[in-house]
Amino acid sequence: MKHRLDTYHLALERAIGEEKVFSDEAHRMQYAFDESGISTPYPPDLVVHPETAEDVEKAVHLADQHNIPVTARGGGSGVTGGALPIHGGVLLVFDRMNRILDVDSESLMARVQPGVITGEFQKEMEALGLFYPPDPASLDMCSLGGNVAENAGGPRALKYGVTKHYLLEVEVVDGRGERFHLGKPTKKWVVGYDLLSLVSGSEGTLGIFTEITVRLLPRPSVLRTLWALFPDELSASRAVSEMIRSGLLPRVLEFADRYSIEAIRNRLPDLPTHVASFLLIEFDGNQAQAVDEEVMRAADILERHQVMELFAAEDPSTRERLWAARRAILPSLEVYGKVRSEDVVVPRRRIPDLVEAVHRLRERTRLPIVIFGHAGDGNLHVNFTSQDPMDPSLESAIRELYQTVLDMEGTIAGEHGIGLIKRKFITMEVPPFVLHQMRSIKGLWDPAGILNPGKIFPDQ
Repeated sequence: MKHRLDTYHLALERAIGEEKVFSDEAHRMQYAFDESGISTPYPPDLVVHPETAEDVEKAVHLADQHNIPVTARGGGSGVTGGALPIHGGVLLVFDRMNRILDVDSESLMARVQPGVITGEFQKEMEALGLFYPPDPASLDMCSLGGNVAENAGGPRALKYGVTKHYLLEVEVVDGRGERFHLGKPTKKWVVGYDLLSLVSGSEGTLGIFTEITVRLLPRPSVLRTLWALFPDELSASRAVSEMIRSGLLPRVLEFADRYSIEAIRNRLPDLPTHVASFLLIEFDGNQAQAVDEEVMRAADILERHQVMELFAAEDPSTRERLWAARRAILPSLEVYGKVRSEDVVVPRRRIPDLVEAVHRLRERTRLPIVIFGHAGDGNLHVNFTSQDPMDPSLESAIRELYQTVLDMEGTIAGEHGIGLIKRKFITMEVPPFVLHQMRSIKGLWDPAGILNPGKIFPDQ
């Protein structure tokens, strides 16, 4: 391996320039971790900061020739270890490919490089009167390339969908180092198989994105934000189910339990001590009267489910304070220990059942389990906290959670991907024949198996 790596290193520096290739320990260790909480460092042997699509193409082509593993990394915000180079090799970091290349306001689309930070892109689009809905909680650090690789969602997925719903075209480099386009920058496209959807959510195991074209929307002119406080989690979860059943479609419908609230209480000093759950709700549109009517219907439903207090954010600063608290939940859980965040999804009518099941699991195992997340689309983040998120003692509890979710016709991963942490559980949901088909597809795109090895698939 060392001889192959040394040969690859020299060839790569000649091909793309030595100023883009780093092998010193400090630089390698900078990228040995992500947000998964995995305590074992996984430093790459080489770190490459490509500046062009040609750089990526050459790096992968040479890696294929020398049988060197290649892992792509965006902002490093993943929570399943998906961008950790667990077999070493070369890590492609896209912080230098971070430009918005073109915005077409007439056709409502934008062409970007994969290293563009999601939150910064959203602000740029909103300044132009445009709207890019996908909004992962890590939007201030995650990149659009990483979002496509994970098919990221976020709170606004309830109304607007996830990343793949805004994907029009990508330029991608496969495991041979071949660069090509998938999709079309058009409203409709149905020529052959939909390989664009295939690569969305493929976690860097099929190809590496070098350019992305996304669909935009006109920015909604009216936005209303509500904050509803409840005495218990079940009342809040039942309000969620009734709101969806009634035909209301908020832009956001976020849930947090008592343990989430305790973790962020210092950010909300006026929060009453007896609050055990909250919902953060938003409605948007272009007609103020229609949006306000939805708000009133939602308020009636909340009243029927023992809401204690209901606040409307009257100004942007109040809204931002509420959202800052919501986004702070996951990092704040470190007060309980390191976090293993499970992003399970169930049919929305089963949200109260899932909350009750997690309560029973918490009581029986005595594990500190915290629930928050996108209740409106059935996607709750069930967070196990411990000193080591890979602790084998957690495995039986996590497996029980997954089985409960599958029994409810749900899925074990909604937006975080499988990565390294969940790969041992994938067979609970994916039958052997389908897993074989997935491996076959992987072999077509990446014959040597160099792209992000050790992810998604369980060990054979």
